[in-house]
Amino acid sequence: MSPDWNAIRLDLVGLDELTRASLREMRPFFASALPDILARFYDKVRQYDPSCGIFLDGAMQEAIRMQLQHWNLIGGGDFGLPYLSSVARFCEFNQRAGVAPQWYIGCRLMFVAGQLIEAVETEVQVARFGEQAQAAQDRKAAMVKAIARANMLDTEHVMAFCFGANSRQGFEGTQARANACRPLNVSRLGSLTPAR
Repeated sequence: MSPDWNAIRLDLVGLDELTRASLREMRPFFASALPDILARFYDKVRQYDPSCGIFLDGAMQEAIRMQLQHWNLIGGGDFGLPYLSSVARFCEFNQRAGVAPQWYIGCRLMFVAGQLIEAVETEVQVARFGEQAQAAQDRKAAMVKAIARANMLDTEHVMAFCFGANSRQGFEGTQARANACRPLNVSRLGSLTPAR
């Protein structure tokens, strides 16, 4: 029996119930902050890679829509099958669009997480003194921790999907090339069979 890698990853990054509660609390924050963050990210992509496939045929708008849905799942704190399916759909979409993995894996995840954490730092107000100051500081720290942990989990799942897809494509491509190169033998019955 193979291990439940999703459960292992959740445990390793510490996405416990308290962290999930912080994510659920931030769901409206994600919905309001992410459209601008994603627009800035794709401005960066355009700056460095203007011919990227994400800018063709409305792909960028679809990628943004998919990411907003994905972060809505993250904001729900449920990392089950709908979340895993969302990772797979987003990776497959970018692969079909011809987007370099560097853009939709590392650069996107680093940029989005960094910008979300920066938004928490600037938008979540914390009193400097008084009874509520420590509670507000703790809440803000929990938000930053939840974003960081969700991003680590997301990075791991995207990487695992991409490596899995690449190894499947590599294996299938190798098998197809090997089959194409096998010399054919004509048996005594006249049928064609690959040589072994």
